[in-house]
Amino acid sequence: MAYEPRHMKWWGWGDEDTEFNAQAHPGFWPYARAVLGIERDDFSRREWKLEAVELPELCVDERFLHKLRSFLNPTQISDHRKERVIHAYGKGFRDLFRLRHGLASGAPDLVVYPESERDVCLTLRAAAERDVMVIPFGGGSNISGCLERMEARRLSVSLDMRRLRRVLAVDTASCTARTATGIFGPDLEQQLGTYGVTLGHFPDSFLHSTLGGWIATRSAGMQSDRYGKIEDMVVAVRMVTSEGVLATRTVPKSSNGIDVNHLCIGSEGTLGVITEATMRVHLRPALRLVRGYLFPEFEGGIQAMHECVRQECMPAMVRLNDPDKTALSLAFRPPASQLSKAMSSLFKGYLRMKGLVLPRACLMLTAFEGSEAEVARQLRQVQAIYRRYGAVNLGENSGKSFEATKYDFPHIRDFLLDRDVTTDVSETSTVWGNILPLYRDTMDLLRAAILESRVRPWAGSHISHTYQCGASVYFTFGFRQQREHEMEQYLRVKRAVQQSFIDHGATLSHHHAVGTEHLPWLAADISPLGVQAVAALKRGLDPGNIMNPGRLQPSSNPFETWM
Repeated sequence: MAYEPRHMKWWGWGDEDTEFNAQAHPGFWPYARAVLGIERDDFSRREWKLEAVELPELCVDERFLHKLRSFLNPTQISDHRKERVIHAYGKGFRDLFRLRHGLASGAPDLVVYPESERDVCLTLRAAAERDVMVIPFGGGSNISGCLERMEARRLSVSLDMRRLRRVLAVDTASCTARTATGIFGPDLEQQLGTYGVTLGHFPDSFLHSTLGGWIATRSAGMQSDRYGKIEDMVVAVRMVTSEGVLATRTVPKSSNGIDVNHLCIGSEGTLGVITEATMRVHLRPALRLVRGYLFPEFEGGIQAMHECVRQECMPAMVRLNDPDKTALSLAFRPPASQLSKAMSSLFKGYLRMKGLVLPRACLMLTAFEGSEAEVARQLRQVQAIYRRYGAVNLGENSGKSFEATKYDFPHIRDFLLDRDVTTDVSETSTVWGNILPLYRDTMDLLRAAILESRVRPWAGSHISHTYQCGASVYFTFGFRQQREHEMEQYLRVKRAVQQSFIDHGATLSHHHAVGTEHLPWLAADISPLGVQAVAALKRGLDPGNIMNPGRLQPSSNPFETWM
């Protein structure tokens, strides 16, 4: 069956007919209530009404519209209320909070659906002539504030790329695939699968995000340990700018000056629209095996991960949860049968005998891929390392549970927002020697910032996306909302976490992009001169400043704008 992408619901994550199923995870809400100090359980179901959302007054430019209608058909242009609301924001906390409170000042005036690169070229040409802002839109899953309009005075167009969704050519001998960038994750893998290959890129947003979005935001997938981040997969690109089409060649490596591919990767729609990409693909693995392991402590799990990197036997995926994130994962489990409950009781006794205390124990999820021989060899190597650090093999059931629910976690946020709980994430990367100091200090600062609101904090972390010199450190946090101060409360916590990253020499984000959420820290991360270099690129490729204005360029007082 062909994959047909749908817009996500405007008030939350996923399709309109999909939501978090608390009955499928019966331990989650009791756990959340206990750790967050929530006493009541009589939250009424909320109905989100589109007509209650306040939209900015429609900007109209008849000459621009006339130009669009000369090369687009009527179904490619919309100023419908629902379309404008859907394209107003991404899916960050700040985005959803505003929409749920009926505020959509970030909404575009028009939504345009190009069906070819020619459509994109002509749209950008018309926009440049009429001083119209253009914001590229993939699946709308971004959580860093990359999609809202930042100026009210100019007409704004959301350029929704989902109709450019074909794999154009696959070279199995060279392991490359040339692809239109509006293609969504499931559609991409479905089409590549007919050639027996995979991109190997599976971010948490896989079901609702596009190749173009991944490239524009420097995305990372769950299996980056084996396949790399998205920038490691890009071989060549085509990017339409207001000055023309930037195109690079399909070659494995080159020595032709500054890497133009990397001007496009991570550009967040500020320079142009990435319409096509040639990607490095891989033969589909014959076998995939996911297993869970329990480590006595977080530090030992980190050391085991580092040892696997040093011995060059890194699995396709590793995700090490700290004790609090482990407790959350255990609470997220599906209902247990009487037999599995009995087995669980026996297993807990076994763990105590092995010296593992569950409140301190840390869950490591590990995926192995390859031929049967490769997986067997890697399994032996990795498990030998894990055993040296006291890990207990939980078998394949924990892996099967993860595989069945790995794209469900974003739905939790909607469930908790309905219950007046703020949840969010911040992630970074740093070198191996800095992971534990960064983790400990950031957790302390995070909890202290939440406690300023006199509510109980919950915070957890996991380590993933490993490299020779370091790894990603991912923080998840939640707390009860302080009524009428919800945004101030959230921003105080978010600022504490992000500032801790910069103070500890880590990056502002490993894979969630800059957008508006992380913009105040950009100059500290890449240096003021680095910001100037980005501005020079912007002036050269987008002299009229029509492409996603206000991104990647901090103001003179960035925190005032941010707040």
